[in-house]
Amino acid sequence: MAPPHAETITPQSNYISQEDFEKRVQNGQILIIYNNKVYKLNKWIKYHPGGELAIRHMIGKDATDEINVFHPEYVFKKKINTFYIGEYEENTKLKEEKLSEQKLISQTYRRYYLKLHELGLYECNYWNYFYESIRYIFLIISAWILVIYGTQVWQYLLSAFFLGLFWHQLAFTAHDAGHNGITHNLLVDNLIGIFIADFMGGLSIGWWKRNHYVHHIVTNDPEHDPDIQHLPFFAVTTKFFNNLYSSFYKRTLYFDTPARFFVKFQHYLYYPVLCFGRFNLYALSINFLFNEENVAFRRLEISGMIFFWCWYTYLLSLLPSISTIVLYILISHMVTMILHVQITLSHFGMSTEDYGPLESFPKKMLRTTMDVDCPWWMDWFHGGLQFQAIHHLFPRVPRHNLRDCQRLVNEFCKEVGLEYHLYGFIKGNGIVLGALRDVANQAELLSKVVKSHNDKHLH
Repeated sequence: MAPPHAETITPQSNYISQEDFEKRVQNGQILIIYNNKVYKLNKWIKYHPGGELAIRHMIGKDATDEINVFHPEYVFKKKINTFYIGEYEENTKLKEEKLSEQKLISQTYRRYYLKLHELGLYECNYWNYFYESIRYIFLIISAWILVIYGTQVWQYLLSAFFLGLFWHQLAFTAHDAGHNGITHNLLVDNLIGIFIADFMGGLSIGWWKRNHYVHHIVTNDPEHDPDIQHLPFFAVTTKFFNNLYSSFYKRTLYFDTPARFFVKFQHYLYYPVLCFGRFNLYALSINFLFNEENVAFRRLEISGMIFFWCWYTYLLSLLPSISTIVLYILISHMVTMILHVQITLSHFGMSTEDYGPLESFPKKMLRTTMDVDCPWWMDWFHGGLQFQAIHHLFPRVPRHNLRDCQRLVNEFCKEVGLEYHLYGFIKGNGIVLGALRDVANQAELLSKVVKSHNDKHLH
């Protein structure tokens, strides 16, 4: 079934009080607020390109900032009017001090959002993709040549390194396609993402988008953000000791015996586990494509993953021995561990608190995300996405322009009194390991308490 047709309409005046708004939400209406207008999304939610959860996390809330920064202009200038039902009338008896502080932050943030547009920082320079494509092509051709013409083990292992680096680097462009940030055409960017992620990398771009959009909306929320839900291996907060229910995975994350064991040593296991992180992504991608409802390009993505395993298996078949094949698989996948470190580095050591629905979007993003400081000539290594806090504030700004946004983000933070977390790569890793160690120590203490309790009952 095709999604509901959206046409531009002129909103009619119909005032909805805060009390009426809240009552409607309680009765099951999927309502959001955008620019003090109320929109009903019951008929649209299942067709939302970013998945249902991204909308569900905003039900009953002011989604102005989230809609502005995650969507192209035609969405909030034309399409959204189809779902308009009235003007929002706020209850002035709410906590004015807290509300006014968060509103001031949001208003200032929107001013900087417009300033970035005026400065052309939302415009994509396609020469950057041309230069990156040369690097991608060099890496994949080198990987194949070293296997086809290689005669020594070190040449095969160098090929594995190049292939892993190819996957690592390619992920940055797949990220852009997933954010509809290359051509800004949803269909074209989807096809680019499928080619890169599925055909070249064996991962589902559809799964990534479903996961990543939720992560952007509820960053570092233990119950809702899948990017920090990694039991039994990692717990970034002691809240995971309470058998949390994951709204993303739709199951309880049990802090069971295996979890208690691994979490006690998680600061030692952090890098070793991430070496095998890509294998987990294969499993998540396959599960998504075969079990999830409403997958937009299911057949094409499955075809892409089949194609990936065909060419990767053929490449492995050219190697001279089983032991070389095993080494090749391990090295090519362990090289991508760098990407997993870069991804987790931005959030694992940051706040996981819930400040409630009144917390502004920019404050939450800056509280839960850190940036990595490095010289400009290392941007290729991080893909420009070491500026995750800036990316979370302005997710549709091309990653090649994020460094140029840094001065403005610093100005914004100073103006509204928020902290911009910026650390060097080594210090950032230290913060993450320290946070993991703190939780591990609590897990160790909990295990001792449980053991002591059990021993008393035995004797």
